[in-house]
Amino acid sequence: MYTVVMGVGTDHERTLRKAHAIADLPAPPESLAVVVVQAGGSSADTPDTARVVSFFDEHDIDSTVETVSTDPPTALVEIATDREADLICVGGRQRSPAGKAQLRSGAQSVMVNTDRPVLVAGEPGDY
Repeated sequence: MYTVVMGVGTDHERTLRKAHAIADLPAPPESLAVVVVQAGGSSADTPDTARVVSFFDEHDIDSTVETVSTDPPTALVEIATDREADLICVGGRQRSPAGKAQLRSGAQSVMVNTDRPVLVAGEPGDY
């Protein structure tokens, strides 16, 4: 099983881009497992979390939800380590071609603090 960890934030488009990037990985859906990390809330039934879980269900990709109280970048790295994940997926930000080297602070924090591969999802309209 190829395990991917991704976070769910308040930006629905960014969350959907990450889900599409995971579904587009070159692996059969039945070999993927996604851990959806939701920061802050007390349950897994926020609208964006429900939408992304539904998206994975529609694409026959197993997913589980973990709700955490720590900051999202730290939680993604810790959960990826605990679950021995193969990949962490983070969202990008719309930038000029030269500015694509710059990332959101959370995405940058994940990349700096993990030893796992990190997939940066694309721009709006890429899917």
